[in-house]
Amino acid sequence: MKIYIQPRILETPYVEKLKQTFPTIDFVDQVDPSVVACIVYPNFLNKDNLSVLPRLQWAQSLMVGYNQVDQATFKAKKIVFTNAKDVYAITIAEDIITKMLVINRNVKKYIHQMDEGIWKPHRFEPEIHGSTIGFLGSGSLANAAAIRLKAFGATLITYRKSDLPNPIFDQTFTGESGLKQVLSQSDYVVITLPLNENTLKLINAEKLSWMKKEAVLINVGRGEVVDQDALIDALQKGQLRGAGLDVMTPEPLPKESPLWTMENVFITPHNAPSSPYMMSRLYDLVEDNIKRFMEQKPLKNTVIF
Repeated sequence: MKIYIQPRILETPYVEKLKQTFPTIDFVDQVDPSVVACIVYPNFLNKDNLSVLPRLQWAQSLMVGYNQVDQATFKAKKIVFTNAKDVYAITIAEDIITKMLVINRNVKKYIHQMDEGIWKPHRFEPEIHGSTIGFLGSGSLANAAAIRLKAFGATLITYRKSDLPNPIFDQTFTGESGLKQVLSQSDYVVITLPLNENTLKLINAEKLSWMKKEAVLINVGRGEVVDQDALIDALQKGQLRGAGLDVMTPEPLPKESPLWTMENVFITPHNAPSSPYMMSRLYDLVEDNIKRFMEQKPLKNTVIF
C-alpha cells in the first residue's frame, strides 16, 4: 500500500513515526499513480492532481475547509474525503472568546494607552454574561466554543442547515426566517460556516441590517461568507458595535483596507488554530485514520459532498 504525504505538511519526526508505526506502508513524497491514499492540504485536491491518482481511495486533509477540493471528482470516483475539524476546535474556541473579550474590555485602547503612559479608565464595558450568542453553523468549532461560553452564563443559539436540534445549544434555527431570528436576537454573531455556493456572501448588507446595533460579528469560518464591503460600511456607519475577524477577503488583507485602522475591529491573520499542540493532534488523527483505513473501518471526520 502506498500513501502520499505532501512535502512539509507534517514535521519530519511525525513522518518518521508513521513509517515506524506502519512498516508495511510505503509513504512517499512524490505523486505516483499507484497511491491509494494521501495526506495533503485541500488545495492539492484539484482536478489536475486527482487525474494522475487513478487508484486514490481516500484523501486526508490537514485543514478544516474544503472549498478548494474538486468535489465533483470525489463524487464521481467515490473517493472518501476526511478533514481535520476536531484538531482545531479547542484553539479556535479560545480564539472566539478572545475576540469577544478584546472588544468588550477595550483591550486595543488600553494597549495604546500603555504605549503612551496614559491612565484612563473606560467605563461600562459589556459582559458576556447574560448575553445571547448566535452561531452560524453548529459543527465541532461551534460546539467547542458554545460549551465554554456556557460557563460565562450566556444563552447559546444556532443557525444550521439541518433542523435536527443540537443539544449543546438552547435553540436551533433553520431557513431564511431562522437566520433572521438568530441575527436579530444575538449580541454576538459567530460565523463558523464553510464556504460553498450556499454560504458565499451569505452575510450581506441586508443581513447585517438585521443585527442589533450593539452586536459584535466574529468570523472564524471563511472570509467570503461575509460581504466585506458591506461589513466595512456597516461598521463605519455605527450599525454594529464591532467585529473580530480571523478570515478576510482577500488574504493577506491589503494594507489600504479600512479594517486595519478601525478601533472597534480586531484582526488576526487567519491564525485562530495556532497552538503548540496542533501538530501532535494532527498526527494522532492521521495515525488513527490510517489504522481505520487498513482495517476497513469508518474514518473520522468524513465529509459527504
